[in-house]
Order: sequence, then C-alpha cells, then structure tokens
Amino acid sequence: MKQHIRSTRLGLSIWLILSCFTVNGATAETTTSEVKYHYYDLTTDPEGQKYHQFLPVLPPQELYYHTRMKITGNIDNTPEKETLILMTAETEDEWSQVFLIIAGAETEAALPKKIDVFKLFDAGTHALEVSAKTVVPHNPLFVFTEPPRDTQKSQNISFRLVDLTGDSTLDVWVEFGYSVAVISFQHTEFKEVFSSHWGRIHSPKYVDLNNDSTYEIKIPNTIYIDGIPGAACPEWVSLYEWNGTAYVLNNERFYASNNEFLIRLLRQYNYQLLQYGRFIPLCEAYSFYIGLAHYYRGSMASARWHLHWLFEHAKNNDYIRAVDFLLKHLPSD
Repeated sequence: MKQHIRSTRLGLSIWLILSCFTVNGATAETTTSEVKYHYYDLTTDPEGQKYHQFLPVLPPQELYYHTRMKITGNIDNTPEKETLILMTAETEDEWSQVFLIIAGAETEAALPKKIDVFKLFDAGTHALEVSAKTVVPHNPLFVFTEPPRDTQKSQNISFRLVDLTGDSTLDVWVEFGYSVAVISFQHTEFKEVFSSHWGRIHSPKYVDLNNDSTYEIKIPNTIYIDGIPGAACPEWVSLYEWNGTAYVLNNERFYASNNEFLIRLLRQYNYQLLQYGRFIPLCEAYSFYIGLAHYYRGSMASARWHLHWLFEHAKNNDYIRAVDFLLKHLPSD
C-alpha cells in the first residue's frame, strides 16, 4: 500500500515537472436495446443540417459545418434518453474544429434543448468562437514524441456509448484524429474525465482487466528509434484506471507482471549492442523504457543501472530531465 501511494505521488510530481473521418459506409442507423446510432455521410443531408442550429455562430466563408454522427441514449441520471451530435467545422481538406453536442430527448416537433457543448479539437487555422468546454488531450507521461502533423486532417472520427466507470450510466467514448476523450456525467454535470493523444499505428482500447465492471484504458504509443538502420519500434502502453473521479495513470499495474514486453524490449536492445559492439547514444530510447519498466516492476537495482547510464550518455533532453528526477526519488530495493 505504501509503495502504491509513493508511486502515485511520484507520478504526479513528475507530471507537474515535465509539464514546466470520415465515418465509413453509407448513411445508416444501428440500434441496440439502449442506444441508437445514426450516420451522416453527406453535408447536405437535411436532417444533419438542422443540428447546425446548436452552433449559432456562423462559420467563416471557407468553412462549413458537417454533422457526422448522432446517438440517442441515456447518459445521465434522468430516465429520458439524450441526443448526442458529433459535428465538425471543416474545409474540403481538413477539420478546423470538432464538437460534441449533448442535448435533451429528441421529438418530431422541435429540436431538443441543448444541454452542453464540448470542443474536442481546434486546429487554430480559422477564427470561430463557439462557447464550449474545451478538451485538450496531452501525451501520456514519459511519451515524448509529438502527435502526427496530420492530426487535424480528416482521419477517422467516431464515438460510442459504453458504461466505462461501472456506475450503470453510459459514458461517451470519442476518437478524433490521433486523440481520444471520455465524457461522463458526474454528480450534476457532464465532464471530461479522460483525454490523451495516442500513436498512429495502434488504437486506444478500453478493457475490464479484473472483471469488476469498471474499464481500464490502454493508450499505445510507438517508441521511435531514429538513426539506427533496421531498429524495431516497440509499443509502449500507458494504462489508466478509474479512481472514482477521473482516469489516472497506473503503469505499475500493467508492467508489474508483463514479462513479454520487457523480454521483447531487452532482445531489441541487446541486438543493437551486438550489432554495433558498444553502447551508443542512439540506444537511449530502449534504455529509458527498459529502466522505466524495471521501475514499474519494483526492480530498483536494474532500473537504477539503466537510468544511470542514460544520465551519463543521453542526448535527448526529455530523457535527461525525467531520469534526473527519477534517480533522485528511486526507493532502495
């Protein structure tokens, strides 16, 4: 218990320091017993266009609104279902902004009453001021690669409803570009309880690891090894779990017994050493994540060895700052 508390405090401290679509297929509806999905492929779809009234600000001349998707389902503490709209402000080539609109129950007589608006993305390319709660995804802790440059372009964009937090109320899982966010009704309002960037190769996932009806979130990122021909680029997974208020990082839980990841990373690291016959600075990415995995596993002697080597040889300032802090706070074995 003390180790868990110490690790949690350390993770929070490091975070504070280091922080100084197209929808495929034809227009269609899918329905479950609780949730109904509707997709809009065409910007000229009359039903999709009526929801543009939820964003009263007219877009600049070069932009247009595109209603991408609608879901009806109960996502709060009332018996009525809510209407959720995923909408983009875009040009022919890319998004400018992405919005999630939450409204009341739908009727044939009139538009439902707007409850909340979240701005999920803003490329900063056009002046369009819409009153909304802003979601700002960040890289997971110890992931230093920048999001892809084409993040704002029309990659996949979608959302779904699922009870992630185990409270019998559906939450909103939304993916846009290379980011993901979770919107949840907590107490008396809708809140962002999680958001993150992720790597372009593998997608984020939610999974119930211990079958307790509360999902954990896995965010994959690729470890890029520049400058070494033929170097493998392993996947680093950041694991988040629900603490009753928000999703918090708990990599100790993921790496404590994940032998497969550590063995694969050590093999790739040792292959480079055999090929070059010496320690080289370009191996610093491998060494950093090996040391970090050892730290999460509680193997402090092994973690200290790799981190000390990095502190003496690393060229990447992100690694140097992280290692310096870790070494000062590593507990003894």
